[in-house]
Amino acid sequence: MEELFKAFGKYIKVAEINSFEFWIYPIGTILAIWLLTAIGLRIIPKGKDNLKTIFRIHNLWIKNSILVASVIIGLICYWWVTNYFSSEPIQLNLLLSLFIALLIPIINFNQLKRFFTIEDIKEIVSHPRTPIQQENRITGAKKSYRKIKLSYMIFPLGFLFLLLSLNPKKNLITIIYDNSSSMENNKAIEAISETFSNLGDNNEIVLTTLGGLAFNSSAIKKTMNEILAVKLYSQLQAGDVVYYNDPISAKTGLNQIIEINYSPISESIWKAFLFIKSDLSNKNYDKKVLIIITDGDDNINDSIMSGKFFFDDGDFLNIFMPENTIVIDYSDGSSYPLLQKFQEVGCEIFVASNSKQDYLDALDMTLNSFKRNWNLIFWTIIIAVILAAIGLSIEPKRMS
Repeated sequence: MEELFKAFGKYIKVAEINSFEFWIYPIGTILAIWLLTAIGLRIIPKGKDNLKTIFRIHNLWIKNSILVASVIIGLICYWWVTNYFSSEPIQLNLLLSLFIALLIPIINFNQLKRFFTIEDIKEIVSHPRTPIQQENRITGAKKSYRKIKLSYMIFPLGFLFLLLSLNPKKNLITIIYDNSSSMENNKAIEAISETFSNLGDNNEIVLTTLGGLAFNSSAIKKTMNEILAVKLYSQLQAGDVVYYNDPISAKTGLNQIIEINYSPISESIWKAFLFIKSDLSNKNYDKKVLIIITDGDDNINDSIMSGKFFFDDGDFLNIFMPENTIVIDYSDGSSYPLLQKFQEVGCEIFVASNSKQDYLDALDMTLNSFKRNWNLIFWTIIIAVILAAIGLSIEPKRMS
């Protein structure tokens, strides 16, 4: 329950309530309902019943409001499934629009029920000639009133878009974790583990650490050009690359990370890329992201600022562009060449201290489009069910 209210607080926080764009959806909701009602009064025949125009107006307002609410629910569900809200945080706009759309039937039911008195019934039904006609018309009006409520069967159809989530597209999350001695007592592992717990099974993980060969081994590459010249990941000893087909499996791999006393960061990045190029090239991914968690202190610091960089390789750029490469920097202000280079080419840099929340915030922002938070759907259901229940409970009083 706490997470549910936290999510709503986040919707409020990111909403630009003072902007005109925010109010487009709520105002558009009211205008759409009004327009549909005006059109309905003109094109829908009055029929042979004895109900007057004022009854028809309330009837159309209620039905069109529920229809628009169904469309809003459909938009929420479809955009939730397609992760549209990760780039356009308009959750509050739509929830407010849904509230307005389902509040209008409540107002109209209350307005309509007040006509069901001996004095006012003639306002909504044709004047009867005999007491029997009056009784029949009152009964008919009440039946028509209750039939309007069948319109509430429409809006659950919007939730059918959730069926699209049963077969979500696959995403690839590649994490390079700097497990050198500078990561001692670091909180990143805890944050990654918690993040993995909140990711769906449609996310595959390539987790790479810096191990693989002994300190001062002659197999360690000395320059960036030497690293980029390698075309097979089996030819690189530095870097432990492990593929997991779901986040929960990857979570178990976090417990096996041990500290090492050297930092072949660039070599490990390149090895992870070559692994993906070789072993995962036959898979189609909807989204890909490269997350590098490091202080930037690489074995090849001296060669990084000169010569080629990762994104100069066309194959690397086809998989990881600067805009989907994220660096979480825990260097505590040290400006290592690797960090400078990533910043120069346009990669986003998140500065993190030794704080679990810093890592969680960075990972949450980075992977926002890779996960679906059910809280938005829960809020949609809550608003829809409560307001529909109130509308369905409104009945005319007994006439005597």
